[in-house]
Amino acid sequence: MVYSRKQRYRYCVVQLSAPIKTRLMRGVIIRLKILLAVTLLLCISVSLAFAQDTAPEAPTPAPTPSPDVQIEASDGRKLYGTYYDNGGDGPAVLLLHQLYTNRSSWTPLVGPLRENGFKVLVIDLRGYGQTRGSINWTQAQDDTLRWAEWLRGQPGVNKLLMGGSSMGANLALVGCAAMDGCAASVALSPGLNYFGVTTESAIASGRPALIVYADRDRYPKDDVPAMQQIPGAAIETLVYEGRDHGVDLFRAHEELAGAIVGWLAGR
Repeated sequence: MVYSRKQRYRYCVVQLSAPIKTRLMRGVIIRLKILLAVTLLLCISVSLAFAQDTAPEAPTPAPTPSPDVQIEASDGRKLYGTYYDNGGDGPAVLLLHQLYTNRSSWTPLVGPLRENGFKVLVIDLRGYGQTRGSINWTQAQDDTLRWAEWLRGQPGVNKLLMGGSSMGANLALVGCAAMDGCAASVALSPGLNYFGVTTESAIASGRPALIVYADRDRYPKDDVPAMQQIPGAAIETLVYEGRDHGVDLFRAHEELAGAIVGWLAGR
């Protein structure tokens, strides 16, 4: 068969280009294999580094028991509170709220106390919060002693302290004076007589107390100076300017919580 010049040219081109294409394909395949190998090595390296830098997953913590507690009053009513136990041995503080509030009003002080190693019991007085019922300030004094006995009996409690605000301040002063082993109390805006709960005998007992009040607060501005004159009084005072009453003093004076914690730590 006789080929034309054009056919012979195409044949030569095909014959010459075949080895070139083969070599090119081999080169591409080799490069792809190298690229895949490098990529695989990089992935392995990154995975190992991530595994080393990532902390092992922490085990799921055991559920924390609820800090809410209840006891029975002498008249059978259930009394409710919240107990924060930091564990180990340490002092414990019973906090008593003022009128028209509940145990949550002590939030500004609970945190600083716990951070400094205090165990803390905040309670709802009868007539308020979860305790509910009718207000009875004579019975409330007995309730205070029952709570104090309960707190003193908790594991690790090596010192009992009390604190109160306004009406609760009178209950704390009276309760601490009546309770054997109560080291001291803190009273925010107390008075000589709130609804029949009088503090003169408690002050005369000589039980240490820190009294905090504002110099234009209606009752404390007159009653606290009179308390200081009671024979046997062992009270210290922290006086602020203004009319803030009870736990409102925390909002007006950010340093107050720290001052109370420091004073209690020294008892």
